Amino acid sequence: MNILITGSSGFLGSHCVNYFRNKRHNVLGVDITESSTTDIVDDIRFFVQHSQQRFDLLLQFAADVKGREHIEKHYLNMIENIEIDRCVFKWASTYVDHIIYPSSCAVYPEELQQNANTPLIESMINFETGVIGVSDHLYGWSKLTAERMLWQIHKEIKLPIHVIRPFSGYGPGQSTDYPMTNLVNMIKNNPNKIQVWGNGTQTRDWIFIDDIVQTIEWCINDTIGYRTLNIGTGIATPFTELLQIIYRTVYNKECPEIETLLDKPSGVPHRVANIQLQSHLGLLPRVDLLSGIKTLL
Repeated sequence: MNILITGSSGFLGSHCVNYFRNKRHNVLGVDITESSTTDIVDDIRFFVQHSQQRFDLLLQFAADVKGREHIEKHYLNMIENIEIDRCVFKWASTYVDHIIYPSSCAVYPEELQQNANTPLIESMINFETGVIGVSDHLYGWSKLTAERMLWQIHKEIKLPIHVIRPFSGYGPGQSTDYPMTNLVNMIKNNPNKIQVWGNGTQTRDWIFIDDIVQTIEWCINDTIGYRTLNIGTGIATPFTELLQIIYRTVYNKECPEIETLLDKPSGVPHRVANIQLQSHLGLLPRVDLLSGIKTLL
């Protein structure tokens, strides 16, 4: 299979390049940043302007993302992601046989992420009926816009499309711009000064990179023409509890008092996946939180 992976130097992109190369697929990685998983160093928008090469599969990971602080302070960069997606999707409509797109749990309505007892289910967003809500910040809106473009493309030309919504992904090789890696590094390097952004009660659903990649592989062989799919564990873990788990894993003792940084962005109060569809499809995650954390130590 000929696979194009954009954003191939990034966290998810690099893991997918290595995984599918190991599976003996022909993989072309394109990214603006040079790395061992990138074959062509270029802005993907320029690449698609000149490419007429056909691919069996596109994994469109090219985007400006980074962590929560970047999303909130550089919000106009998120709008540029819409233009990146538009250029790639327009080209892919002619030269690609199947698109798998990593959207985000940030597309779900903010109003549904205030209560710890509200797991987010795929049907909470339905373009056919006009149910969308207000997504989390401009990053969420940019991902929702990409989903809307893909829905329209499939509706018009029946191109097979899978939209995945990973929750809080983490794993080896992730930048410290992201919370899990940042917290692990903080605990390892400064064990006597443990801090959390916000009040620490905000919850997230932590999903290990291997489970994301294996779900992507499953999507390749799925016969449904258009599918949206959560990738989560269904377990909501508060940040303070996560810090305690990491600390005990590193030092085999209880975590000291956690300092709350109320002036730092903490995002929505609660975010956890409804995993009914994952369970029905046999796609429940295999890596538990403690095992995943140990890979980062």
